Amino acid sequence: MFPDQLTKALLIPSKGHFVGIDRNNRIFTFVFALFPGLLASGTSVTLVCALTWALISLVAKRFPFALTRSDKIVASCITLYVLTTLFSVVMHPNMSDDKAFLLKMIPFLAVWFVIPRLRVSIAGRLLPFLITGAGIGMIGSLIFSIIQIVFLADRAEGGAGNAAVFGLFTVLFGSISLLNAHSESKTERIIAVAGFACGLLCAFLSGTRSAWLVMPFNFVILFWYLRGQELPKVSKSIKIALAVLIVAVVATAGMKVKERYQALEIDISQLDEKPNEISSLKARLLLWEGGIKAFLQAPLIGHGPQNRMDKVNSALNMPAGKEMSFTHVHNGFLNAAVDGGIVGLLGVFVLLAAPLIAAWRKSPGPGREIAIAISLLLVTSYVITGMFGIMFGHDATDAVFIYLTIVLCWIAGESAYLSIPQIAEQAETDKVVLSERTS
Repeated sequence: MFPDQLTKALLIPSKGHFVGIDRNNRIFTFVFALFPGLLASGTSVTLVCALTWALISLVAKRFPFALTRSDKIVASCITLYVLTTLFSVVMHPNMSDDKAFLLKMIPFLAVWFVIPRLRVSIAGRLLPFLITGAGIGMIGSLIFSIIQIVFLADRAEGGAGNAAVFGLFTVLFGSISLLNAHSESKTERIIAVAGFACGLLCAFLSGTRSAWLVMPFNFVILFWYLRGQELPKVSKSIKIALAVLIVAVVATAGMKVKERYQALEIDISQLDEKPNEISSLKARLLLWEGGIKAFLQAPLIGHGPQNRMDKVNSALNMPAGKEMSFTHVHNGFLNAAVDGGIVGLLGVFVLLAAPLIAAWRKSPGPGREIAIAISLLLVTSYVITGMFGIMFGHDATDAVFIYLTIVLCWIAGESAYLSIPQIAEQAETDKVVLSERTS
């Protein structure tokens, strides 16, 4: 049974120095993949725990501090983003908020310490837990979303606490789930397709229009990856199930798209009919206008993230009591421009390049192909949704981007993809290999 195989693959039944590290790597990766839709804050907690554990283990010399040239390039890209943010904070002191923004940068440094820890694991052993975990997490997220829609709210937020963040995570991890469609395990294939469909349904239920814009791009990426794989034959019963899923997705999409389109129509009409009333659309337009004005006031080094909204409200000349109460300007690039000017924008572009560099610099092979697919799904999802909402500066979005980039660094380009049952079969062999390691 698949649950038994999953348990055996996750929990290698043995004690030992490197066996324990590898087991924890598997658990961390699987749990992390479950969290985005179910408990988004759990992603940041998992990352901080992984960082803390890695630091303690490195100090205790439990594994070597080993990074490849590609790892160092990727880590340097992420560190450059950290430095540009620190620079903007330090150059524009505001003691009431400085510490919060400085502390937000600590998880980004995990890339230097968690990668060496993941390298203790045997090649090909972690990725199946990420992809299968993503599928299971999306199935659970749909259940959560339906309960919210029926009893609590008009837009599903899952465990993210924010519909926009939930939309980003579900369209991303639902797409990652489908990368398992070529697995030799029938159960994994079912989870892959179900996770993908559930992810799409969650994205539609979230009402996050920017997440809907991501879908066609992700479809192209998934088609590119899966066209080169040997896909198993589909039985009649599976075809019927797929048809039902398609109907469910299309029906939900039609309902939510119509609902959100009507809301947009109302917002557009109110721009002229009620110019003093601040609708969702009017708020975004004002935020973008204020963000552009604030950027032009300090185009080189910006104003610092801790002063962002003060400067935006000041640029808009909003009357007392009418200031915008948002924490960001609903555009990740404009956020960076207001915070750090051209320097801040450079930091964001370099950060977005990190996962792409991690994937493209690998040696040719199955591992490189799936790494490229994940990196493209990650960056595309963040850039498109980030054009209309938050990109970085949120604990969960930061954690997801960092951990997926770390996993991308870990993937070996030439390694073959293994299913959970295959890893379970090799548990005894893995135990012997890890137990015989000396460094």
